[in-house]
Amino acid sequence: MKRRNVLTAVLFLVLVILPGSVFANYVRPNHFMDKKGAERVAEIKRFQALSNLTVTGGLNDLTNKVLYGPNMVVRDEITSAPTTGEWIVVNKTTKTLTYYKGTDPMYKFPVCLGTKATPTPSAKAKIANKHVNPAWGGMGGKYTPVKADDPKNPLGERWMGLSIPGQSGYGIHGTIKPKEIGTFSSNGCIRMFNYDIETFIFPRAKVGMPVWIGTDAELESWGVKQMVYEEVKEPEQPAQPAEPVVPTAPIEDYKTEELLIF
Repeated sequence: MKRRNVLTAVLFLVLVILPGSVFANYVRPNHFMDKKGAERVAEIKRFQALSNLTVTGGLNDLTNKVLYGPNMVVRDEITSAPTTGEWIVVNKTTKTLTYYKGTDPMYKFPVCLGTKATPTPSAKAKIANKHVNPAWGGMGGKYTPVKADDPKNPLGERWMGLSIPGQSGYGIHGTIKPKEIGTFSSNGCIRMFNYDIETFIFPRAKVGMPVWIGTDAELESWGVKQMVYEEVKEPEQPAQPAEPVVPTAPIEDYKTEELLIF
């Protein structure tokens, strides 16, 4: 009985706790399998953003399918880019930010967006200004202003203000609450992990750069499709046996004499 319990426990470990890692021949490149705690969750969010998945920070069924599925395709299709240069798309459905050069994605990162009460607006915007170590004005008296370089500054250390028709006060910035990346928790701004915005986005972005913000449906209507799907491959047909070779020339008649046996 004891031996049977041990075998049952081992089988449970193999089938449930270690799915894919034992049986899968394919694992999509990632940076979270050797991580733990908050670092692991952050890397799962980055993996989901890279894969055009909805950012959650958890290994749900679709994330595992992309992780272990060699037939899963991650693809961006841009039919109406606003420029041949660099620009940004913020997907409000998946909670991701994609940095493009023309029609080619260069970077994809998870973001935090506005709550239902303070939603991030959909718009074809532009970067209006850029600041390192910005002060925070407190949203016009709604909150206590915070000076630059204050560890309590909700903007982090990078700010890219957005020019949105009919709107003001919105921007892309860092955060002091990294656990909220991948959620709808902001006052409408687009928050990023500090490392992501400081290392990849802020140094390249230019004032005047287009920034499109919208849901999956809105972006698709503007000519931006960010897809993840399974490519169905036709099953290989079994090899057919070779047809017998039929001579095209008649066989010579043998002389009767050559067939006689004495």
